[in-house]
Amino acid sequence: MLNLVTDRVALCYIFYKLKFIIMKMYYFTDPMCSWCYGFSPAIKKLKEEYPNIDLEIISGGFSPYSTQVVDDEYKDFLLYHWKNVNARSGQYFNHSMKFISETFRYDSEPSSRALMVIKEISPKQDFEFLSLMQKAFYVDGNDITNDIVLAGLAEEIGIDKSDFLKLLRSDEMKLKTNQGFQFSRQLGVQGFPTLLTIENGAVKVITRGFLDLSSLKEVVDNWLNSLSVPQPGVGQSCSGDTCEC
Repeated sequence: MLNLVTDRVALCYIFYKLKFIIMKMYYFTDPMCSWCYGFSPAIKKLKEEYPNIDLEIISGGFSPYSTQVVDDEYKDFLLYHWKNVNARSGQYFNHSMKFISETFRYDSEPSSRALMVIKEISPKQDFEFLSLMQKAFYVDGNDITNDIVLAGLAEEIGIDKSDFLKLLRSDEMKLKTNQGFQFSRQLGVQGFPTLLTIENGAVKVITRGFLDLSSLKEVVDNWLNSLSVPQPGVGQSCSGDTCEC
């Protein structure tokens, strides 16, 4: 009986200590993934309310190097999914899509590279910058594949435009951005948004696809309490609640 009591006390102490251990979690996203935009309020709250989780953004590459033009057919495709994201998340979308032009391509590499630059220059502002890009694209209709637009957003968080552009256009940042895409593939990330951890060398998926805040917190609480990660179902390409690459 004494051993049982002792074991229970020890177990409770372990869980108590775990509350103060910094747990590493990776957030795989993409600035031009609409479900990630819908997920952004929940992930922001997660970061605020769980300071013991070291949440690192990885731009996984939803559509890097894409040559997709936004013609009438593709615009209808986007509008269909944007309406679904709005219905689930409440996030506002500007359906005018002012970013459309003869030169615009749905290439998410430049905005992913811009996020990598912010992580290099001012890593504590990476979530803030990601939110700025999402707002610029989905709400203001700005072309976030454009270097000058991206530099203007960087300036909004206090970063010198010329410094930003120099790094954005460097081979080093292009390489690091591509490494982020490769890291995503190596870990088996198939859609965005995705939250996962690496425990004892094994990839543990926490959630894949859109969740509201209460559902997200339930999943994360279960993971923190049990140190095991529930495996979600598989979604479809840019339908349901996730954008697949």
